[in-house]
Amino acid sequence: MQERIRKLHHNRIFALVFWLVVVFAAIVTLPNVNTIIQYDGQPQLANTSQPVKATQIRNHWGRNLDGTYTVNAVFNNPNGKLTNKQQAAINKTTSALQKKASYYGIQKITTLTNTPTSKPQLLSKDRSTEIVQLSVSHNQGPVRSIAKQLNSQITTAGLDTYVTSPEIISDAANEHISSFTLMVILMTLLIALVAMGILFASIIAPIITFLAILISYITTLSLATNLAYHWNFAYSEYTPIFLLLGISLFTLLTSFWFFRELRNRIDDGDDSQAATSQVIHDLGYRILISTLTLTLAFGSLMLFNFSTIRAYGLLGVGFAITGIASVTLIPVFAGMLGTSLFWPKKTRPVLKDRKLWYHLTRFGLWQPWIAALVVLYLAGAAAFGGHQSLNYNNAQDIPNNQAVQGARVLSAHFGQGKSTPVTLYLQNNQRLDNQDQLYQLDNLTKKLRAQPGVAAVTSVTQPGGQPITQYYVANQLDGLNTSLSGTIAQLSALQTDLKSDQSNLKQKTLKAEVKRLDSLSAKTSKLISESDNLQSTIIAAQSRSNAGGNPSKKARRYVQRLNAVNNQLTSALTTLSTLSTNISGTSSDAGTAYSNLSSYQETIKSVNASLKKSQKQVKTLNKSLTQMYTYLGGLQTSEAAKSLYLTPTQLASGDFQQSLVNFTDDKVKTTTLTITLKREPNAQTTAKTLAALKQVAQSQLRGTSLKDAMLTFSGQPVVAATIQQQYQHDLIRVLLLVFGITLILLVLFSRSLLQTGYWFLTFLASAAASYQLTRVLLRWATGNDQFNWQVPLLAFVPLTVLAVVELTQLAISYRLNQAALLDWLLPGISEVGQTMRHSLFIIIAGVLGLLAASSQVLTAVALITVLTAVIFNLALPLMASSFGKLSVVIPNQKPYHFHFRRGSRGKRTRSRRSTHDTSASDDESSQDK
Repeated sequence: MQERIRKLHHNRIFALVFWLVVVFAAIVTLPNVNTIIQYDGQPQLANTSQPVKATQIRNHWGRNLDGTYTVNAVFNNPNGKLTNKQQAAINKTTSALQKKASYYGIQKITTLTNTPTSKPQLLSKDRSTEIVQLSVSHNQGPVRSIAKQLNSQITTAGLDTYVTSPEIISDAANEHISSFTLMVILMTLLIALVAMGILFASIIAPIITFLAILISYITTLSLATNLAYHWNFAYSEYTPIFLLLGISLFTLLTSFWFFRELRNRIDDGDDSQAATSQVIHDLGYRILISTLTLTLAFGSLMLFNFSTIRAYGLLGVGFAITGIASVTLIPVFAGMLGTSLFWPKKTRPVLKDRKLWYHLTRFGLWQPWIAALVVLYLAGAAAFGGHQSLNYNNAQDIPNNQAVQGARVLSAHFGQGKSTPVTLYLQNNQRLDNQDQLYQLDNLTKKLRAQPGVAAVTSVTQPGGQPITQYYVANQLDGLNTSLSGTIAQLSALQTDLKSDQSNLKQKTLKAEVKRLDSLSAKTSKLISESDNLQSTIIAAQSRSNAGGNPSKKARRYVQRLNAVNNQLTSALTTLSTLSTNISGTSSDAGTAYSNLSSYQETIKSVNASLKKSQKQVKTLNKSLTQMYTYLGGLQTSEAAKSLYLTPTQLASGDFQQSLVNFTDDKVKTTTLTITLKREPNAQTTAKTLAALKQVAQSQLRGTSLKDAMLTFSGQPVVAATIQQQYQHDLIRVLLLVFGITLILLVLFSRSLLQTGYWFLTFLASAAASYQLTRVLLRWATGNDQFNWQVPLLAFVPLTVLAVVELTQLAISYRLNQAALLDWLLPGISEVGQTMRHSLFIIIAGVLGLLAASSQVLTAVALITVLTAVIFNLALPLMASSFGKLSVVIPNQKPYHFHFRRGSRGKRTRSRRSTHDTSASDDESSQDK
């Protein structure tokens, strides 16, 4: 039994069983990768970020809109304006959709019909495109399935219809990445298989390499997806691709080292198991160094908060698994198969002596300054020749998609920022449905709309993006001035009537005068009612203006005088009515008639006195009212008249209540302002515009009744700006950390800081040059040279593998060398160059699978990697030899002495030189002796 176990251990069967168990468990527990990409692929923003805070507000929005997102159903007539027939068809489609609202999870539908105040935001200026906004619940199902269902439901004959929103476009980007991920994986594995077959002219060796890549990849991918699925660990939409890219390249390189050394030993007559053990012993240190460097470099990325960068930290685990598989899994098959591993090639391939690195190294040693300056000039010109900002919009990489096309239609007919609005949430501790709060919100709306880069702003007071005229003092003053003009005319007529009544008051006309005064009394009552409204409006307008207190006092005097006139007229009317009644009974009794006539005479005098006093009051009142009319006319043209003032009637109107429903929550303590930018999100202006808007909003509310309100911005531009801020903040630190760890480990392994620093700087210059050259090539091929923000991170993986693998080999060669630096440079670099061409071939072949995807992101990554590998392998021997020689020659150069031959100083110099020459001659004489 012990002998059998020893034999199994000798043949490494236990290692094979271990890996079989591991890969079986990985396959069984592997979640659906496409689902993980869909739900967890987007960057996870911090809980303190603006978009996350806005999402929390939206999830508790109330009015049956909690946990919803807005979808735009777009109806477009490509031939011009929407006809009446097409408009009727849109209304019919909307009505049918309304009936199925619960089935599709639609909580609210906003149309031109039910929200006419939002017409400028729902109908384009050219009247060719109409929007129907749908509030859809997140719990209804996947975004892509809802989009497909809604798109089929809104199809209308004669119109182009689209269903679009930032959420749908983001999901479409993830779907596009998922669609080519499997193809990229298969093509990369296939190319890796072919590359190993070409290198070794074998069939079995590539298959073993393929199995090693597959087992390492599936194990790492299963671990990454399970961490994301069960523990919400960081995950990127490109996680399956960059894991495959790093693992396949590293496995190909380590397998190449192993198989090449194994072939040499087997051909020398060694036993397969003994040869395998010896190869592991010889290459173990080199593989360990490379594995440790890559594991520490990429594992350090788990320290970052930005989720997309933290997701790359899983590569550290992947490289550790790959390194272990290289020294445990591949030797299992190598020991068992022996020479059969290289079937059908029976003889060792004859390796030709490659002279490229030899000649480049010789030139660097011959003319070190020229070699260094030429490389630095070419690489520097390419690296720093142009700097373009990155693109943070994933929609540009999506092919023909109805949501993207719908967004382009909105941009064409409404403005570039229409499909990606910015929402400002304002939370207050008091209700927002009173005049004071609404006045501040309206001022904030106008202030934001006046900012550069802003096309429109909609709010509770401006639901259509434009001020509603009847809500402003200027419009109200216009109506008041009209009423006031009529009131002045009525008072003039009243003044004339009172004068006539005073002079023509007789018994025979008494009844007619009573009727006349009754009419005058009704007029004054109407004037009093109008004056009350006038006084309230004038006081409200004055409180928002910079005028003094005189107009308010005039208004009060006017009302007081008008009340006095009314009292006088009421008294006269009462007296005349009594008089008329008394006169009716004069025919019954003569004595009574005398008494009544005496009373009549006194009453007539009293009425005349009262009417005279009333005439005087009306005259004064008419003068005051004329002054007030002049004041209101000036106030109407002032800045104060541009202020919002909602009367209680307007606050209770149906239109304004609908606006409250659309723009506030159920407690009316949170409101939204929708900001449409002039341009779609871009790295150059969006972040600056959003920062300016936030500053303006805070400044506008400072010192007002909304000074304590909390402001939160959301929307796709805000998400892009947040990603840009975090990414730009972390990218430099990522480069410094990873490259710093790599450089430190290389220095430790080579035991030379100076030489390793030269090599590493050569790599950085090559990578920067290839980055800019790729821009030039893409601009020439596609017309677009702006990289997606994921490109530097994805290219970071193969470039780091390239640097570690090639520089590790050079560092080990330098460390094991016992000769002086100048003696090592030519033979040492030339010897390393004999295998560099194979590494170059593997690196290029390993990234060609990325070209199988119709993705500008992966195409750019492939080009950057290929160009870097080529430039680096041409520049490294030149820079290593030239800087290596200069580092020895320059310190050994004697300092240059300046000689002065004029005057006394020249004599002293010659005297010193003579003394020095004499002593030098004496030294030489003593040495000869």
